[in-house]
Amino acid sequence: MPAADHVETWLQQADPVKASAETHTWYRLGLFDADDKDKVEVVLIHSQTEDGRFCAERLVSMAKHKGLKARPRQVDGLDYSDGQKFNRGLRQLARVVGEEIKRGQAAGTVELAATGGFKAEIAIANLVGAVSDTPVHYIYEQFTSLITIEPIPVTLRADWIGSGAGRKLLEAFESANDVVPLSDIESLLKQDERLLSLVEIDEGHAALNLLGEIAVRLIATPHESWPTPTDLSPNDKKRLDSAAHHRPRGWEQIVDTIANSRYVTLIRYEGSATGGCLKEAPDNDSDLIHRIEGSPALTLRISTTATTSGQRRLVQQVLRKELKV
Repeated sequence: MPAADHVETWLQQADPVKASAETHTWYRLGLFDADDKDKVEVVLIHSQTEDGRFCAERLVSMAKHKGLKARPRQVDGLDYSDGQKFNRGLRQLARVVGEEIKRGQAAGTVELAATGGFKAEIAIANLVGAVSDTPVHYIYEQFTSLITIEPIPVTLRADWIGSGAGRKLLEAFESANDVVPLSDIESLLKQDERLLSLVEIDEGHAALNLLGEIAVRLIATPHESWPTPTDLSPNDKKRLDSAAHHRPRGWEQIVDTIANSRYVTLIRYEGSATGGCLKEAPDNDSDLIHRIEGSPALTLRISTTATTSGQRRLVQQVLRKELKV
């Protein structure tokens, strides 16, 4: 293992795009030059291994050097000594990711970077994000843009885990430290045999299995309705007279695409913001900030009909698909 201070010094000086998958993702998300980066917190979730702890701590140091809040979070029991233990660790990974998403959503918006780790770990992170109203980002070394997996629509949730015996079963584990006596939930399991697919039972005790951890995330995610569409015409939404005369190639097509959205009310020049692709504006729950790269670059403020951060996230998802970003 190299010396920690040598690695930290190298990370601070290296090109973030080339340094690691994590720093590359942060760069593409616009974290390093975000206007409100003092409010951004990065959580490095890592395995219970020496390598995982070492890498997470070095990346925490690098993030703090860039002005971000950062901390590591270990997944207890997630190591690679044998397959059975790794499988139990994956269940704990789902719980940890879900807890951090819930914690972050209580203070603002959350985005999940799932590039690092083994394929099974990436799959778990993607599943938890998908059912927790959290976009999951990937980056490949040869790409210059993120690949984003959007959350699963709320309509895919199953009623049998959202009410009745299913909800009571999942709530029984919310305050427990992973394991509860089987006698506490036995009557619930008898009411609906499908609930057996959510738990592991061993010698009179029960714990949620991986599917059960995913189910907890499903019922914990609130439903968000779509914002009211606007009747404004696309041309009435464009207010870019104050933007610089020279603008990046292809900017008109991008602005037209945004203006065609029925949830967008105004597009104007944002001179103070830098970096980022369809970021949430820090000063309200309705606006988005979008930077069109080029020479020179053009940063837009996009006002929407959203009245909550959840509604804005829905509009953000639609615009990402329309712009293919």
